[in-house]
Amino acid sequence: MKRINTLLLALLSVVTLTWTSCNDSIEYTPVGPVEGAGVYFPTSTRTSYELEGTSGSITLDVMRTDSVGALDATLTTTFTEGGESVFTVPASVSFADGASTSSMTINYDNLVQGTTYNVTMAFDEGTPYANSSLTLTFLYPEEVVYTWKEVSKNAILKESIFGFLSMSNVETTGIVVEKANEGNVYRFRVPFDNEYFYDAFEGNVFEEEPAPEEIPYIIVDGETYKDDNGNSLYYIAPTALGFSFSYDGQYIYIDTADKTTANFGSVAGNLSAGGANIPVTSTDYPLGSFDEKKQILNLGTVFMYVDGVGYQVIDSKTTDVYLALDPALLEPDYDRDYTWHSVPEATGFFTSELLGESWMQAVEQSDEDPTFYRMPNLYSNAEKAHVYFYIDEKGAVSIPRGQDTGLTTFGNMVRLEGTPNRSSYDAETGTLTLAFTFYLSNEDGDALADLVSVTETFLWGQSSEFVAADITDYVGNWLVTFESGEDGGQSPVTISQADATTLKVQGLSLMNPATYDDAMYLDYDAASGQVVFNFQQVAPDPEGYLGFVAPFNSAEGTLSMESLIGGLTRNGVLKFTDAPTNQGTYDSMIYLISPNGQQFGMMTGYWNYLEWEPYTETASTKSLKFAAPKTFKPTVNKGFTPRRTYKTELNIKPQPAQKRNASSLRTKMNVSLPAAGNNFSLVR
Repeated sequence: MKRINTLLLALLSVVTLTWTSCNDSIEYTPVGPVEGAGVYFPTSTRTSYELEGTSGSITLDVMRTDSVGALDATLTTTFTEGGESVFTVPASVSFADGASTSSMTINYDNLVQGTTYNVTMAFDEGTPYANSSLTLTFLYPEEVVYTWKEVSKNAILKESIFGFLSMSNVETTGIVVEKANEGNVYRFRVPFDNEYFYDAFEGNVFEEEPAPEEIPYIIVDGETYKDDNGNSLYYIAPTALGFSFSYDGQYIYIDTADKTTANFGSVAGNLSAGGANIPVTSTDYPLGSFDEKKQILNLGTVFMYVDGVGYQVIDSKTTDVYLALDPALLEPDYDRDYTWHSVPEATGFFTSELLGESWMQAVEQSDEDPTFYRMPNLYSNAEKAHVYFYIDEKGAVSIPRGQDTGLTTFGNMVRLEGTPNRSSYDAETGTLTLAFTFYLSNEDGDALADLVSVTETFLWGQSSEFVAADITDYVGNWLVTFESGEDGGQSPVTISQADATTLKVQGLSLMNPATYDDAMYLDYDAASGQVVFNFQQVAPDPEGYLGFVAPFNSAEGTLSMESLIGGLTRNGVLKFTDAPTNQGTYDSMIYLISPNGQQFGMMTGYWNYLEWEPYTETASTKSLKFAAPKTFKPTVNKGFTPRRTYKTELNIKPQPAQKRNASSLRTKMNVSLPAAGNNFSLVR
């Protein structure tokens, strides 16, 4: 109660003070009288300004308490740092009869960079209850002097800046790019030289190429402007490229002596249209951006000025204008450039004409593009050996070319691409037909020889084999196939329901149930009707060793701490397959013992395969007897088929490589200068 009493006393003190404050015996004295009309600046008035140029103006709101009659309110101003020669402040502010608000404009000119100016203003007819006097602080910051470090010496510039010269999708390589140590600001020398323009003019533009140090920089500034989330908006100020263009209605002229005309830059922040400045936040003419993952500096929507025509706008939404700092990252890497998630409901049967096998195959989908899918490790378990394809909303299938299969032939990489017009998807049957052409290539991706064209078939979705099952459908006895590598057989295994989402499995270790309870558990997923087997610890064996059960690769003798997915097939078989996220292939389960949880040995020497048949007692199965632990010898039955093993080599005779499409470096077109460029003007 002591704590409560203390709080009550504190509350009573507050109440007592409140009552005392309202005592009528205390006299109220105002701060001072209102002088005349009571002119003042609103409390919302901004008092600190960082200016961007040497000249300009700002406008302030002004108010008064007495709105009767017209008024010219006298304003007294004092300055610091020689501000009287820089700022022009009105000597009075006028109010119309009945108006309580007005405004005033302060002009400035010849600001000195790096100087802070204080301008103090006071109204003669003020009020003590508001800001009748106010001090404004102005700063014209010193220009930032950047220091630079090289971030790329072999960047690629891709652009269509000179599309009006029939130069589209031009790639210029070997560009040196520098980044400011002080922030997100990049620069590179203007790359437009005689070699660049030769395709358009079939001759030299410059009589004499300028020396490297004389070539101007294009500066891409990501510090001046930010979006609402603080991300850099990359801006190019009006820049002189070192030459100018003009058009007389028939011919294009280039003046290489004109080195000062600002003829290139960002549209936003530099140009106006229809009398209104285009803001830097414009979505119609966006500024640039930087892709950290791909190291691509997008220059945004830019302009090129042609005298006699106007501003030619290169729209970044329809035309690439970017600087790739690391050319290696331009190569498609779907594993790096996309985020993938498993689609368990899409897992189905893959039948391969190439390998002459069928197996259960997982499917993954891209977060960034819901029409983009991949089959992880379709032909090989090599790193990133996934096969990618698109299925659009109409069911059309397309397959990116140049995909690495993870296979080799004669020491060369085997890649695949889609065979034209032969892939399809039938939504009614869930049949995905993938027509692949396999070919040999070198490390650069160049085709050396064709191998074979095949048609692979995939039955989309677990529904092609698995049925929606209730948890009780798994309860009962199952006949499971076992092997030790030397002999094998079948034995009954019992599944019971542990709780609403868990199934208990007993008998899978082949240990004597009288001396060892080998119970392990499956998780039931009500949404899919499937079960999940996870690597798990079980009871210690009779000799006290730690017990575990794990997914097992019987071909390679390796185990995993990952998962298997199980379900009931249409013919009533309980079948397990690899989870899509597994980094290997597992065809069985195995019970293990360990003295410390790090070193593992087989508990019985047997592993069970992953297709369990419903078990009904018959005379033959009743004769099965459990022997002592670790000595069980079931009846030999070699009739099961283990899961496929991955291949690494295709022994197919190469054929001459077919010609494949390649985008040209430069496209030559007729000169076309749209008059729409006249709609823009440079902001002054």
